[in-house]
Order: sequence, then structure tokens, then C-alpha cells
Amino acid sequence: MTASRRARRRSRSGYRQRGRAIEAMACALLQGRGFTVVRSRRYTVGVHLVAWCDWSPPLFIHVRRSRKLVETTTEIVSLWPGEVAALQAVPRWDGMSVQFWIHAGRNYGWQCFEIFPKGVTEVECLVA
Repeated sequence: MTASRRARRRSRSGYRQRGRAIEAMACALLQGRGFTVVRSRRYTVGVHLVAWCDWSPPLFIHVRRSRKLVETTTEIVSLWPGEVAALQAVPRWDGMSVQFWIHAGRNYGWQCFEIFPKGVTEVECLVA
């Protein structure tokens, strides 16, 4: 194996670690608000966190990191088409919420979007 292939392999695993760190940050914020949270075992394009509490319907959350603020809902679909499609395919029942959370760094914080089977809309974050 060449040195460049080893470097690429390390960078990929580093990316996963940063992604899991953002999940842990979102998990801690939700737990601070009184939610019980379960993290997925595998890093996938589907749901990363499932959160629930007595006063709120369950939340199914996909978490991403971004270097810049997402300006429009159509930008989410263009930046993460596979993730949005996977979340749109999640079966739903009354009151359930499927959300896409983006952490845009210290300057911007969290952005939250509700994913519906036919569209996306920005919502107020529970953790903001």
C-alpha cells in the first residue's frame, strides 16, 4: 500500500470521527433539554439520533457539519441529496418529526430543518 493510499484511508476515518463528534454534541444538547436519546451504531445516510421525552413527540434526527450557513431549503437538497431522500423515505406516524440538523460552526451554531415526504422546511431548533 502506498503512502498516499494510507493517508487517504486515515483522512476518511478522521471524517467519520468528526461526524460522530457532532452527533455527540447534538446528543448532549438534547439530553440537557430533558430528552432521552439513542445514537445509531453505524454512520449512515439515515437517522443518526432518536430522541423522545414526555412533553414532545419523537424526533428522528440526521446531523451534519457545514463550514457555512445554509441559506435556503433548496440548498440542503442540492448539498445532501442522498441524505434528504433517505429521510423522506422514513415511515411516519402522527406527531413524529424527521429533522436534518446542521452545525455551521461557532459563528452560526445550529440550523434545523423538518424533512417531509414531499419537501423541506426550516424550523426553530430545540437546542438553539
